[in-house]
Amino acid sequence: MGSELEDLKAKAEQLGALAGDRPEAAKARRLAARLDAGDFLVAVVGEFKRGKSTLVNALVGEAVLPTGVLPLTAVATELRFGPPSARVVYLDGRTEEIDTGRIATFATESNNPQNALGVARIELRGRWPMLEPGAVLVDTPGIASLHEHNTAAGNAALLDADGAIVVLSADAPLSEHERALLEVLRDRRSPTFFVLNKSDHLGKDDLFEVRRFLVDEIGKILHTEVDLFAVDARAALAAASAGGPEGDAQAGIEFYKFSATLAGFIADDLAAARLATARRELARLGASVSEGLAIERSVRTMASGKLQALVERFAAEAEVQRRGFEDDRTLLARDTAALRDAVGDRLADFARQAPREQMAELARASSDLARAELEEGLRQLVEAGVEAAFARERDALLSWVDDQWHQLADRFRANVQRRVDSARDAAASLFDVPLPRLEIPELAEQRDRFSFLFLHVGSVADPLNRAASRLVPERLARRRALAHAGAALVSEFDKHAGRARWDVAQRLEDARLALERAMRDELESSIAAIVEATDRARRWQAEDEEDRAREDQLTGRLERLGTSLVALGATA
Repeated sequence: MGSELEDLKAKAEQLGALAGDRPEAAKARRLAARLDAGDFLVAVVGEFKRGKSTLVNALVGEAVLPTGVLPLTAVATELRFGPPSARVVYLDGRTEEIDTGRIATFATESNNPQNALGVARIELRGRWPMLEPGAVLVDTPGIASLHEHNTAAGNAALLDADGAIVVLSADAPLSEHERALLEVLRDRRSPTFFVLNKSDHLGKDDLFEVRRFLVDEIGKILHTEVDLFAVDARAALAAASAGGPEGDAQAGIEFYKFSATLAGFIADDLAAARLATARRELARLGASVSEGLAIERSVRTMASGKLQALVERFAAEAEVQRRGFEDDRTLLARDTAALRDAVGDRLADFARQAPREQMAELARASSDLARAELEEGLRQLVEAGVEAAFARERDALLSWVDDQWHQLADRFRANVQRRVDSARDAAASLFDVPLPRLEIPELAEQRDRFSFLFLHVGSVADPLNRAASRLVPERLARRRALAHAGAALVSEFDKHAGRARWDVAQRLEDARLALERAMRDELESSIAAIVEATDRARRWQAEDEEDRAREDQLTGRLERLGTSLVALGATA
């Protein structure tokens, strides 16, 4: 295994040297450095204020990272095993040893706004046994923050990592940004752990529902079963600091299970995971390089004057397709809003009709139940009736929404496919280059499915208890109990229909934004690949014969290396 690691490191170094100023070069050099250091970077990622820094502190058993009420982390901080120390690495390559008490000066948005200090990362070392085999925990800035540069830094840290811990929050499960994050992880196929933090914010029943929902949704996006650890990182850190248990017992058990699972992976599976991740990363870089070179070589021999004119014509055609995409996007937003309104109307009709269908059963129960059982019996009937009716409606509604959304999404994808085809056809015609059709990937069913989160029906015991008071005659108490049960039934249906309406609307909007982003990326990447190739061809044309020969030799070696790297993907 050691020899293969050295071979992969050598390939990464070779790619970093041969790729020149191509974007693949910097990624290859970073990978080579990680392989050389024996590091396995595990990025702790998620939206801002999910408790990522607190979770990292809890994992190492001490509060080494700053935490607080406001979004704090602005710069990635790496925790490694070693003699206790802290070091700032700047974007210009400088390093500075600092006292651990000064970390917040460089790592937080309030002390280092917009990363004005030019910090690339902060490195912390400590005698943390979990990290001794070579794992590095990377506390990242939160995505979807008010500070766009924090989102960019968080995404960059993920793309540079070998594995990930995704931190979700029990009080705000699975936003559009988090779904996009999961899609990136799905494509990378790196070892990933999932944590549901702030589990103390929900009651037992609601936590069960949220957890089940998240496991189902994450599994659909990643195409695999996942474990989700529901923890209270703040209580876990307090317990570690106090040297004893603290907080909710179940959350403490879950944190222990997560910590043990992560430690076991680091101790037993790290070497194999490091190799598999390196193979996949090199294969991706090789494929990217090979495609760029193929386009570049195809247009190198074109006369420079003619090439410039054709580049301008292609830019005009690309702009036509971009404007067309905006028109398509406007239509998608309109159609999605119409679907959202239709969902709202359907749920409103359901909330009006469903209570009528259950009132007869409540009336029978109010007559048949003993007075001592009246309160509890009616309460159970209301709760069971609402949950059962929503379970039936959920399946029918979501099947319908799925079908309607897929029709909209497929139509939008087909429009974007035509725009990509038009851009590539224009390039093929203008530059006389054989460009095969670039098929936009089919929309993954798991990516576009919908569900709504149905939390536990609230107790209706209090009004029924008042209604069943023994201070009134039995017949009057039964009439009042039935009236209150009916009112509770209507209220519960209306409340949960509103919740479901909001939830489905939010997921429709999330899916629309994710689809737009994915399709925009497809269009822009197809345009950018052609523009980049023509730019390189023009630079090649401007060189003298000797420089061209040298460049040809270099790109030939790069082409052969890219082809060999693509083959690594089959063994990853």
